[in-house]
Amino acid sequence: MDSYSNLFHRAERYNYFAVYNNIHLVKIEKDYAEGVLEVSQNSYNPLGIVHGGALATLADSVAGTAVSTRGRMCVTLNCAINYLAPATGSRIKCVATPQRVGRTIAVYDVNLTDDQGQKVASGSFTFYIKDVPIPKYED
Repeated sequence: MDSYSNLFHRAERYNYFAVYNNIHLVKIEKDYAEGVLEVSQNSYNPLGIVHGGALATLADSVAGTAVSTRGRMCVTLNCAINYLAPATGSRIKCVATPQRVGRTIAVYDVNLTDDQGQKVASGSFTFYIKDVPIPKYED
């Protein structure tokens, strides 16, 4: 199992919060990740649009995976999300790309779009990169 397959396996089997919230990774490359939120009734706020917390969870999960492509565990230090438009539709996509990556601190940008391609949110996540390798996730 290559390192990216290991990250896919970790996300689908062991990221319980993301799985519970219908978040799935669709692409992983060095310093890059894409994921989707499969919108369900449980994703909505009382106004009938995707809850901002669901968008933040999607963004944190995808950006954290992008950082993890460097082979070490990380934890979120800070996040900032700008909600730009109501999130509607059946899928919300998130793309995470590096803004700056140092030895122990990484900053990643995220862009979230609905299934019509409209940008619904963008943000920045800061991670602490631990001196702990990504373990091998097996069943």
